Amino acid sequence: MRKKAGSFGFVAATFILVLVAAFFFAGTVMSRTDFDAAELEGYYREKETLLLADTREYLNGHGFSNSGVMLTRVVDENGQRQYTITVHHGEIDRMTTDEREELAKELFELTFEDETCAFYHEFLIND
Repeated sequence: MRKKAGSFGFVAATFILVLVAAFFFAGTVMSRTDFDAAELEGYYREKETLLLADTREYLNGHGFSNSGVMLTRVVDENGQRQYTITVHHGEIDRMTTDEREELAKELFELTFEDETCAFYHEFLIND
C-alpha cells in the first residue's frame, strides 16, 4: 500500500512539473510573438520617418520651403495600412488642380513599396 502511495505522489509531482514547464514555454512563445509585432511596428515607424523627411526635402528643393507636412495612418485588424500625407503651403494654394495632381504624383514616387500599404496625398488649401 505504501508503494502505491509513493508512486501516486511521484506521478502527481511529475504531472505538475510538466504543466508548469508547459506554462513557461507558452509564455515564452507568446512573448516572442509580441516582440515580432513590436519589431514590425518599429520597422514601419522608421519607414514613416524617412517618408516624412524625404517629402519635406523634396518640397524644400522645389520651392515649397517650410511646408506643413503631416502623416496619418489607419491600420485595420488585418494589418493593412492606409497612409495619408497632407501638405500645406501658400504656393500650393495658388496652383491649379492639374498642377496639384502632378505634384501628388511626384510625391507618390517617394513612398515606400509594401503590399500591405496604400498611400494618399492631399493638400490643405486656404482660399
